[in-house]
Amino acid sequence: MAYTYARFAGVVRSIHIYLTMSAFLLMMFFAVTGVVLNHEDWIAGQTVTRDTTAVLPGALLAGPSGPDKLMIVETLRAEFGAIGAVSTFDVEDTSLHIELKGPGRHTEADIDRKSGKLTLKVERRGLMMRLDDLHRGKDTGVSWRWMLDLSAILLFLGSLSGILIWWALPRRRQWGVAALIGGTVIVAAVYWLVP
Repeated sequence: MAYTYARFAGVVRSIHIYLTMSAFLLMMFFAVTGVVLNHEDWIAGQTVTRDTTAVLPGALLAGPSGPDKLMIVETLRAEFGAIGAVSTFDVEDTSLHIELKGPGRHTEADIDRKSGKLTLKVERRGLMMRLDDLHRGKDTGVSWRWMLDLSAILLFLGSLSGILIWWALPRRRQWGVAALIGGTVIVAAVYWLVP
């Protein structure tokens, strides 16, 4: 019995070590960006906005099957510095409205279909605000959302294996229970007392 218990504790310890080492950079990232997320006012004023006006070629706007969406977006990127993934491409009778979004980046374009007049606004936020958007998964795309899910799984399993390791130490179990209860009471109190 003692051998089986020691072997189980050894396996859990190994799992805990490798899981937490795998997730170390992610834990550091979410710790730092969590503080940034909670105190966005500390890094306010890092947004740089650039407004541009131009005229797009009529061929892009009035093809036989309507506007050439792909070429319009690629033109906005190549010639006017538009950034982000396309989130909106509205085609109206007289105008086009296009938005591209990414973490810490936002581009908005309005195009008059008759004259080709383009009004473009490109907004770039500072590095910390971009990391803040990554923390929240805002405008990040599918691959980063998978990374967020993987992070959550690694953190959960790392925490669970840490609890199992703690439980395997009978002399420290009392202090661990006291710390667990104390932490739970503090979190619950803050939740209920803060409006």
